[in-house]
Amino acid sequence: MWIQCVVVILPRVKVHYNVNEKFIGVLSSSMALGMMIGALFWGVLSDSYGRKKAFNFTLLFTALFGILSAFSQSFFQLCILLFLTGFSVGGNMPVDGALFLEFIPKTHQYLLTSLSVFFSFGAVLTSILAYLVLPPNSCIDSSGKTCNVQEQNNGWRYMLGILGLLTFIMFICRILFFRLQESPKFLISQDHIHDAVVVLRKIAIINGCSIQIKASDIQSATINSNYTETFSEDNSPQSQVGFFSDPIQWFMLKLRPIEPLFSRKWIKTTILVWSIWTLVAFAYCMFNVFLPTYLEWLGLSGDEDTDGISLIREVLRDYVIYSVCGIPGSLFGSYLIETILGRKGSMALATFGTALAVFMFSTVSSRSGEVISSAMVSFLSTLNYAVIYGYTPEVFEVKLRGTACGISSALGRIAGIIAPIVTGVLLSINISIPLYLSASLFALSGICMILLPIETRGRQA
Repeated sequence: MWIQCVVVILPRVKVHYNVNEKFIGVLSSSMALGMMIGALFWGVLSDSYGRKKAFNFTLLFTALFGILSAFSQSFFQLCILLFLTGFSVGGNMPVDGALFLEFIPKTHQYLLTSLSVFFSFGAVLTSILAYLVLPPNSCIDSSGKTCNVQEQNNGWRYMLGILGLLTFIMFICRILFFRLQESPKFLISQDHIHDAVVVLRKIAIINGCSIQIKASDIQSATINSNYTETFSEDNSPQSQVGFFSDPIQWFMLKLRPIEPLFSRKWIKTTILVWSIWTLVAFAYCMFNVFLPTYLEWLGLSGDEDTDGISLIREVLRDYVIYSVCGIPGSLFGSYLIETILGRKGSMALATFGTALAVFMFSTVSSRSGEVISSAMVSFLSTLNYAVIYGYTPEVFEVKLRGTACGISSALGRIAGIIAPIVTGVLLSINISIPLYLSASLFALSGICMILLPIETRGRQA
């Protein structure tokens, strides 16, 4: 919801604070920066202190900072508060995916891919809210001739406030109605066998099973001997060094949890997975973040007599169509990954298709052509993201999963930070340049997917 919210309010914030076209992308970049740091923070936190705490607190902080952002008095304040909102949102992908995967059996791991359909539902909800809220409460430009910006351009504030309240309601429901237990796989990986037994017994009761589970029934999660030692407790004087006494050594110690990802067993997978996340995020942000802007420019160039409210409503209607087309992408992805294509083939097929659709969007000139090609981008890119989202936690072992997913998500956020700024600069040169670059990056990520050494279909996570 929150990523799409920034996308739809971006043109209105530009008008409200009269921000230069080249710099308006900083708004999206601020949230992406927060999501990057949040992905690292919450991912490592979940590997150290458990999935449950991070699972709950990400929603609470998202609601808090989201509501506060609605009261921003300057563009700088809004960027800071959206950074903090992004920091909270950023923990959802690495934490929720790992938690979900560690509660389900191998036969149902494909459900993780279908879980991403809720990203599309969130995008649709945000798009519909924008369609209802923004047109009557927005100005098409900052000239002030036909619209008082300070009084009549507050629809973006209403959007942020409404989504903040919805997120807080979700947090309350998560606490009151979903009594989630800690991940049993996490507990086993931390040698908390008896706690894992308690959780498994509760799961059995919830599912109506009468089986008795004992500590002796549980086998410790398989841990590669190459990195068991890396995670073992180290009480040497060197391990107790503080940041101010030796910042370089302190930093190197903090990097120890990621060392196994570059072992001989994992280095190829790690580099390719992280490259995929980076390339796809960069390409997607170049298209998605500025889609309302592309559509608005098309409307202005196509019909000079269109009034501001009608144009905004038309653009947001097209964006609702774009968002709705993402829903079947996630569902179809859940089916496709269990076919002969598997995870790798499904990702590659969807990514090459997305590249083609973005190229089509850059070449068509009619409104209907823009809507059809953007709908194809939405369907295929959502399918692509759904498979990536499921493949990443599947391919890494339990001890590495939270950190690997967190860094993957963080790299995607780095791309999300840079892409809007780069796109703004390129748009000032020619509107087609960022679209061609986006299509090329999608195609390059598809090649990386083909080169992945591990297919996770039918493999126990």
